[in-house]
Amino acid sequence: MRHDEPATMMHLIKPLLLLLCVLALLLIVDRAWGDGIRIYDVAGSDGPDVVLSQVAELDGEYANQFANLVVGRFDKDSGKLELQTSAILEAMQGEGARLGMIDFSGFTKCVVHRTFNQPQRVASSKTEPAAANFHQKGDNAVTLHSPTTVRTLIEKRVATEIGLGQASLSIEFSDRDMTLLEQSAVAGRYEVQPTSPMTLGKVTFQVQGYEGTRKQGESATVTALVQQRVIAVIANDVIPRGEIITRRRVRLAEVLIDNIAQAYLQETALVNGQVASTTIRPGELVTSAKVKLPVAVKRRERVSVELKSPGVKITFNGVAQDEGAVGETIEVENALTRERFSAVVVARGKVVAGERIQEDKPESGAQR
Repeated sequence: MRHDEPATMMHLIKPLLLLLCVLALLLIVDRAWGDGIRIYDVAGSDGPDVVLSQVAELDGEYANQFANLVVGRFDKDSGKLELQTSAILEAMQGEGARLGMIDFSGFTKCVVHRTFNQPQRVASSKTEPAAANFHQKGDNAVTLHSPTTVRTLIEKRVATEIGLGQASLSIEFSDRDMTLLEQSAVAGRYEVQPTSPMTLGKVTFQVQGYEGTRKQGESATVTALVQQRVIAVIANDVIPRGEIITRRRVRLAEVLIDNIAQAYLQETALVNGQVASTTIRPGELVTSAKVKLPVAVKRRERVSVELKSPGVKITFNGVAQDEGAVGETIEVENALTRERFSAVVVARGKVVAGERIQEDKPESGAQR
């Protein structure tokens, strides 16, 4: 090997390293554009060509440049097309799309139903019955650009009735209802009506299919378990009853609640230093009912009693008859007179009796 070969290799390596750095920066810049494409699980198209805007939600100027890109085609007389996301990406690459500028999300496969355009009907002087599809009205109208299934009709209805965003809800259905739930609401018409109060927990719907304005078969009952996603305090490990809760023993996590009145805590600081009032298991929700303040005064313990009245503050010794945490009211016995009264625990080994107690026990403050 010649002496100048290492130097020559360095001259070759430096440009390669520079090129890699430039490519990395370009990728970072591309990602900063923030355009997004979310692939639907079910869509509809008149065919025979299927374009990107029919099978995905496009977000951003660059992504929308490919709205009319053909990403699939129905076979002759076929009513359904299973379009893989990989095929969509290949079509976009073939069109010269810079995929690094787009954030992709959604499903790995989209089932596209062919809707077949129907000729417009001649206007009639007779009054025609309205199409029986609740979700063909107003903001819930179904179009080729908002593909949906019976399942999503129900999910949207639940979110609207409860007043929560769909992203904050988890809705689970029975396996026996899956065939009906996966039916396209673009290829067919369906009306969904709640038959139980719309709240968290178990809810039921009546689903009726229509062919035009005629009912298609009998209606079906669909049951769903509706839960809300919340960020709440949970236990990291087992916290036995009576043990103090430290920051390391709890954390914040996304959990599902099925009762709108269910209590949960959103800050770990609210339970730090408190005591478990019951055994809390790993991953279990830590609620205010499962914690309490640590005991500041124990039963039969000598305590300092402060008796307050307007302009006067008297301190004497007492004996606690109960145990209590800060803020709790316990019974205390005057160490000299043996009279008992109620007092509030204010600190470790210290209680305060109010003016009302002085009126009930006038002699208790006279003894020191």
